[in-house]
Amino acid sequence: MKIYILVLVFLCFSIGIIYAQPEIVDAKPPVSTYSIPSAMKLCGEIIPLDRPDIRERFDREFYYTLDREGQLVLYIKRANRCFAVIEPILKELNVPDDLKYLAVAESGLLFRAYSPAGAAGYWQFVKGTAKRYGLRVDRYIDERRDLERSTRAAMMYLSELREQFGSWMLALAAYNWGENKIEKAVEEQGTSDYFGLYVPDETDRFIFRIAILKLIIGNPQGYDIYTPHDNLYTPSKETVVSVTSERWFSIDVLATCAGIHPRAFRFMNEWMISNTLPPGTYDFSVPPSHALGFADCVRTELSSVREIKHIVRRGESLTIIANRYGVTIQQIEQWNGISRWRAIHPGQKLTILSP
Repeated sequence: MKIYILVLVFLCFSIGIIYAQPEIVDAKPPVSTYSIPSAMKLCGEIIPLDRPDIRERFDREFYYTLDREGQLVLYIKRANRCFAVIEPILKELNVPDDLKYLAVAESGLLFRAYSPAGAAGYWQFVKGTAKRYGLRVDRYIDERRDLERSTRAAMMYLSELREQFGSWMLALAAYNWGENKIEKAVEEQGTSDYFGLYVPDETDRFIFRIAILKLIIGNPQGYDIYTPHDNLYTPSKETVVSVTSERWFSIDVLATCAGIHPRAFRFMNEWMISNTLPPGTYDFSVPPSHALGFADCVRTELSSVREIKHIVRRGESLTIIANRYGVTIQQIEQWNGISRWRAIHPGQKLTILSP
């Protein structure tokens, strides 16, 4: 009898909890309720959605992208910050505003984006192409990570591709797969229609992905994606200060004179890929509050750093030299543009910075 009573009490308690719970309303309709538009253009060129095969290819990217709501929210937040820099450049260079969505497709608007193929930065330049369009890429500086400079380089490249192929669609495909490969495909297949070319799956989906990012990021509310304005990322307030020095620059000095942490300084100066920079002239972005005295502060601080010229003796290694001066092997590598995987030799001069 006691068991029946306990079971009855348990059931009553459970039912009470169920009915006490507030009704949870799914405010966002399922992805399947959305449909692709009947017509769309990208860079002023028509995407022929009236063709069944094109609609299916568009569908594939549309639902795949829309199903990744969290990633889309991040794209929208970053776009508010990055497009403020990109859009004026595109307008100045008289290229389609839609090209800004290429950067979203390529890097997710992350300056540290890096591909297995060696492409880097906002626009995912490989090193050779980056240098071809005037970007500096070495062991200290990588301007593929600089939003303004890399955007200008990307637009130069895309404009040349547009002139070569006569179509923004083919220009974008060539940007993804390579101009020589697209040129060969056009010649062998006898068509200059991007949508009629047989290309690798990544390139086959590329144009559609850019178009869909334009569709959703341009109108997120239309797809029930809400990002309050005060949640969007905003461009940092900064002032560019040019500094020239015959001494090596170090991140600790630069950050101290800028009044911010080293990580913040590196993120404000995205092109820096090393904590030290060789002598020269650099344009540093710093908080406006520290812009006025920044250059003098850097020069004063650097003047207190001793620059030693060490001549390598027989039997010495980078480890021995680093321990002698109380520095790291990585610092010696950066200061001298060398690698621990290549032997040093007697008589070789190495620069050592010592406080």
